[in-house]
Amino acid sequence: MAVSDGFLTRTPVTEAIPYDFASYVACREMPADEGWAYAVRASALVDDPLGATAYLRSLNAGSMSPQELPEVVLGRCALASGAQMEQALREASLAAPTWAAVPFEERSRFAALFRKAFTEHAPELVRLLVGEGHPLRLAMSEVSNILAFFSPETTGWCARQMHTEIADGRRRLVLRRQPDGVVCVQPPQNTPLVSVAAALQAVIAGNCLVFRLSRQAPLAAMYLVQRVAGPVLAALGAPAGVLSALCGEPAATLRTWLDSPLVDDLFYFGDSTRGLRLEADCLARGKKPVLELAGNDVVVVWRDADLDRAVEALSESFYAAGQICCAPNLVVVHPAVADVLLHRLLQAVSGIRPGYPEDPEVVLVPSFSSAGYDRALADARGQGAHVLCGGRHLDVHGEERDTGVFLEPALVRVDGFEKAGRLRSVQDETFFPLLTVIVPDPRGDGSALDGVLAFAGANPHGLRCSLWSADAQVHEQFMRRVTRYGQLRINDSHLVCGPYLSNHGGTGRSGGAFGEANYPMLRTSHLQTVSVADDVSPLAALTEAFDKEIGVARAQCGPRAAGRATHNHPRGWPPEDLPGGLPAPFTERFQQDPHPTLRWFRENRPVSRIATPDGPGWLLTRYDDVRQAHRDPRVSCDSKRTPAGILWGGEWPEELRQRLFTHLLDTDDPRHGELRRLMAPLFTPKRQTEWQRHIARIVNERIDAMAPRGRADLLAEVAYPLGANVLFSVLGAPVPDLVQLRSVTWRLVDWNTTVPYFRAMAYQAAAMIGEVIADKRLRPGEDLLSLLVRARDDEHLITEDELHGMFLLMLVAGQDPSINSVGNSMLTLLTHPEQAAALRAEPELIFSGVNELLRYNSPLTFTSWRGTLEPVEFSGVTVPANESLIVSLGSANRDAAQFHDPDAIDLRRSPNHHVAYGHGAHYCLGAQIGRLTAETAIATLLRRLPDLRLNGPVRFRPGQFERGLEALPVAWDPTAVQPG
Repeated sequence: MAVSDGFLTRTPVTEAIPYDFASYVACREMPADEGWAYAVRASALVDDPLGATAYLRSLNAGSMSPQELPEVVLGRCALASGAQMEQALREASLAAPTWAAVPFEERSRFAALFRKAFTEHAPELVRLLVGEGHPLRLAMSEVSNILAFFSPETTGWCARQMHTEIADGRRRLVLRRQPDGVVCVQPPQNTPLVSVAAALQAVIAGNCLVFRLSRQAPLAAMYLVQRVAGPVLAALGAPAGVLSALCGEPAATLRTWLDSPLVDDLFYFGDSTRGLRLEADCLARGKKPVLELAGNDVVVVWRDADLDRAVEALSESFYAAGQICCAPNLVVVHPAVADVLLHRLLQAVSGIRPGYPEDPEVVLVPSFSSAGYDRALADARGQGAHVLCGGRHLDVHGEERDTGVFLEPALVRVDGFEKAGRLRSVQDETFFPLLTVIVPDPRGDGSALDGVLAFAGANPHGLRCSLWSADAQVHEQFMRRVTRYGQLRINDSHLVCGPYLSNHGGTGRSGGAFGEANYPMLRTSHLQTVSVADDVSPLAALTEAFDKEIGVARAQCGPRAAGRATHNHPRGWPPEDLPGGLPAPFTERFQQDPHPTLRWFRENRPVSRIATPDGPGWLLTRYDDVRQAHRDPRVSCDSKRTPAGILWGGEWPEELRQRLFTHLLDTDDPRHGELRRLMAPLFTPKRQTEWQRHIARIVNERIDAMAPRGRADLLAEVAYPLGANVLFSVLGAPVPDLVQLRSVTWRLVDWNTTVPYFRAMAYQAAAMIGEVIADKRLRPGEDLLSLLVRARDDEHLITEDELHGMFLLMLVAGQDPSINSVGNSMLTLLTHPEQAAALRAEPELIFSGVNELLRYNSPLTFTSWRGTLEPVEFSGVTVPANESLIVSLGSANRDAAQFHDPDAIDLRRSPNHHVAYGHGAHYCLGAQIGRLTAETAIATLLRRLPDLRLNGPVRFRPGQFERGLEALPVAWDPTAVQPG
């Protein structure tokens, strides 16, 4: 088959592989040390999907040769090793300062040179895109979009935002944007060429780029990098490290980028669930996320619209079988023209047919995952919507086949916004050829427009929104009120790019917390202001504006506030990072994700002397050693006998340390056993049943209170109030102000060497403890605190210091592990939605599931300080006497010697002898309450909020022993909330 535009000719390939690309590291081709990712021609996949796919798998596995069916093979791309990716990052990091120092005017020449070179290579790129499966018409559109994005108009506008100078009296003011540095880019599988081209604009800002290309479709993008962009940068004299492109496994690459201290920005394309989770991971590691995520785009067709043109634009929904992120997904049509529009739209859709990508009339592509399409149509029918066409699986000839790889374009009509809001195709991102047409309930023009614009403006994705109307006043209303999207279109193609317009960019779920119309030159740079003065007195300048504009005498200030005390860190703190850039224990970066570091210690130095904020100590990371440290009589829990404990306790006022550090966790046997037995009567099966009912009531009350809002901080709204209420119910004391309580207790277990006003907080906690105990003496009951008061006052079994110390223990250890168990477990489930779905489907899994969640994301990374009273051997290493021990529960719970596949979640894991609650004599006395709290909270949240999801970045708060979140922002559909 030959195509008349001269771009394409389908001819057999008999000799060399047409497109053969090595890994590209710092503008150099690298050897293929990890094998190859092959691509077969899309037309072959269309002809025989099963056979061509099997051949492709054999090629990738190395069991067949490309010479066996050379006419089928399109090309191959070398798979990069981890070492090559690390080299690319190092080269980029080294090149970044040099490239950033090149004058912007010189860097900006890249746009014109790139556009010229791209134009010369465009026919070859079209051929390659079609070979990879892009229909010819869409391939030509992609080339057009790239040319428009690198137009002088777009480049010039961005350049003006990069550097502005202003004369202001005796100063020359400069507002300029500076490059972020090393930008790692993961373009999507469906439109990699456009995405890679757009990201290349970031080099003009002075950044260095490292691309990770999809194994499924790397060829066109790699061609663009190696044969177009690379030579242009070389002509500009750019350092080699400015550009790298490698083909590899996505998850491993993202982990490398997130863990690498050399990476500044992550530019990610994909679906919003993974993208928003990545955003949280980026922010937790101090990296800038630049997100380009999927959207459910909205088109509004008003009653005076040019319906023929509107139908053309709506037909773009089916281009590439609906797999283009910025294609229209939902259309809201005025009731007065709905029937006419649907009639014309049905006619247009009936002409959209399967075919080979070389055919200039074809816009559909194969859809190898049809489950979402089938579910959406079944849901539409079940919800009472009308499926006007579509639903069949077709072969290349348009015949219905169970094995057909094409999906028939589908139109769904739904009447009314309320019913529309319940449809999967409205709520969820769609990656298949289905267009949902929403017809509002008829009402007056003014109120109808209000409702339509409110619906369009509330779209949570925020990528693009279009309007079709001839009325300038409607245009004005649309532009003024629909503000959340990255791009608006009025009477225009929804897809086509033009001068000044960004190819990408959205708000909400499409762009994350920092989403907007995306010009990578701007998104990968940051604003800096400069002032160059001429004969300015710094002393006079300090109050120049005040003296000139206000003209009043300077006020006399009060006495200077006293500065807070600081701590002198021990020698060796903070320590240097571990090999591979892994953060050292007890550092802020470690707290966000301790497991890579702990894994390194388990595998390389399981018993290791390390630096901590409270002096040196021996870190124990293996399961057997952690259990031994819990039961060996030569190991003490008494902080007054532990070097690190002594230094840590030195932050406390001496009188409070003497009074409050006399509790279970800070006492050895035999006194520890005596105190434990004293409290045991409160932890009976009968009491546990009562607590379970109490926990369930609190969780349901909290959900009822927040349900109508549709979003909340789950930690603040559920986990923390739950932990505090359960604790003070056990204690038999009124719940204090939760914000104040949280401030006090969290700071007391924070990095105690740097906490502001630590001593003041310690005194505040002691005062609160004293007040509650005094009140309990006046009003005793059948609770834990009354039991302890009687043991002190009537039975003389404990001292006054022990009474206060036990209260402090309960204040911290009695609620924070429960809070962290709920928060960490819910974060794990929200970032592993398949596990949440399993718990919803099988509620009885909650019992084994919570054990697994506690193991996987332990609420305590370490126990409190322990020390050796005599020499003790762990894993063949003898720790001398009088040394501090850092016992890692979190590491033990990921020990592969004890747990199969420890970094995976298995809700059915059995046996599961985790040590999240400790072990031996110091096994947590309240473990059953903590487990009940987590089980009840998790099960109730998953049942009552079926679409619960993350709604922003998360971060773990600092803490020497605990690991808990600062906040857990979530969202849900208020209309889907289930009754309690």
